[in-house]
Amino acid sequence: MTIGPKSVRLAIVVSLLAILARETAAQGRSGPPPEAVNLVTKDGVQLKATYFPGAARRGSTQAKQTTPVVVLHDFKSTRAIFNPLIAALQPPVEAGAERPYFAVIAVDLRAHGDSTKQLFLDGTLSDLDAARLSKEDLLAMARFDMEAVRSFLVDKNDAGDVNLNKLCLVGSGMGASVAANWALQDWTAPPLAVGKQGQDVKAIVLISPHWSYNGLSMQNPMKFTPLKKNVSWLLMGGSEDSRVKSDFNRIERQLERHHPVNEKSAGNPGAPDRTGLVVSLLPTSLQGDRLVGQSGAAMDNQIVKFLTQNVAALQLPWTNRRNRLP
Repeated sequence: MTIGPKSVRLAIVVSLLAILARETAAQGRSGPPPEAVNLVTKDGVQLKATYFPGAARRGSTQAKQTTPVVVLHDFKSTRAIFNPLIAALQPPVEAGAERPYFAVIAVDLRAHGDSTKQLFLDGTLSDLDAARLSKEDLLAMARFDMEAVRSFLVDKNDAGDVNLNKLCLVGSGMGASVAANWALQDWTAPPLAVGKQGQDVKAIVLISPHWSYNGLSMQNPMKFTPLKKNVSWLLMGGSEDSRVKSDFNRIERQLERHHPVNEKSAGNPGAPDRTGLVVSLLPTSLQGDRLVGQSGAAMDNQIVKFLTQNVAALQLPWTNRRNRLP
């Protein structure tokens, strides 16, 4: 079939409209305006991110129970893919309504989106290319990129904007691997004599997770029982991709032994209701950010419900992290 100029123009218009919809989806959210965030990793990568503050007043009881969420995109994608989810996490506040609050940071991981510069100690500035990422680069995402994001959230915690002890991660494809591996670092961080460090991650959403993504493996996170047992997990993906489904099921088997079926749901048809573990396979071959972009409100609402029930609705202790009184 020959594609004429009119069809090409129509395809371009549709594409531009889709981009515009993603970029403007968060405009209907509640809370203060988004903040542009510039972060620098320990190895000199200049990360660009957007912070969406919660609606609660800084320092208030509600703010110190605000749940911070980090959203992590797929390979060759950007933070903009999660704008509709961010809007769903931060709907306009109705007068007199009481609900948990979320604050969200959306980051372009190294070599993606606007995070394509690395400054070395000798002053050399290098351009990063997603197509040339190595295993070491992916490991650096899970280590250095995420530590820079955490440092930013520590500042927000100490300012009384969020409760870092309620940290949630949402990762898609490559971002799912980054989320799980950084959560392992969080849960294995040595305790400090002067205060809390680590074990902040309370819930993880993995969208189309791979058992091994170019060397960034789920093996170590799935070996660490406290992480599997004490964190709530939501697994989402398309059921019509056999390879992804196989990885998906492998991760599910590692988690289900630590999240028993609720007695009330035992014997009921359909997927069992497990405490702290939800599995959602959608009838599609789409995966990762393509699945995120096409699934619409149904996926977003499921993520919001999961994070609300398992973390945001809970009252967890808030502690000052850096600026501790003597």
